[in-house]
Amino acid sequence: MKPNVWLTGLVDVLFPPACLSCGGIPEIAPDDVFCSRCRDELVFLDGSLCTVCGLPFPDSPAPDHLCANCIEKAPPYSIARSVFSYEGKILEAIHQFKYALNLAVGQALAGWMAKYPFRGLHPETFDLLIPVPLHIKRLRQRGFNQALILAKGLSGAYDVDINFRCLSRRRETLTQTGLTRNQRQENVRGAFALKSEKDVAGKRILLIDDVLTTGATIGECARLLLKAGAADVGAVTLARVADKPMI
Repeated sequence: MKPNVWLTGLVDVLFPPACLSCGGIPEIAPDDVFCSRCRDELVFLDGSLCTVCGLPFPDSPAPDHLCANCIEKAPPYSIARSVFSYEGKILEAIHQFKYALNLAVGQALAGWMAKYPFRGLHPETFDLLIPVPLHIKRLRQRGFNQALILAKGLSGAYDVDINFRCLSRRRETLTQTGLTRNQRQENVRGAFALKSEKDVAGKRILLIDDVLTTGATIGECARLLLKAGAADVGAVTLARVADKPMI
């Protein structure tokens, strides 16, 4: 047995991995991050979805189809997918990651995202991963960009390059929490800037973020990238708000 494997096993015995949510010491697989009880409370977005924005249709027996919002006005990105519904146990874990600055939780969530089978979206077919940027003030306060940590997980799993410098948030925006769909779109309008069109021209870009609500943020980023000549823009988030399914 290799020394590093032996040491890893010893550490797991002396300091068993704890569930991200309840902190207990469950009998879990080495690559799992929730105990079986908490895992049963996670809401995976694996049912019927909007073919474009990924909005779930809970309990719908129908196959994937467009939602009312995408029928009324198609978003600039071609497809968006998420792992979880933003509620319950995953909400707690994301809050630990972002606001309690728990990078260990972030790494675990990135690993979960990296192995999730996104229906209709294949990360390996994209040329570049771009994490949605934070404003420099927010980045200094937090010390890290949660989207970049998630992107690194996907990059390692699918061997797709990351560019975290080409896109920047040039204007500090209000928190999107509590804003309507129109207010969210106005809040992020013109908030991003692209360093060089050469970085994205002709490429299929996959945006990475932690939570998708109305899609205003990734939509604004996608518009900017497509204007600069990107061939296509998709998006992957760890979770999404899914409280108002339509159609």
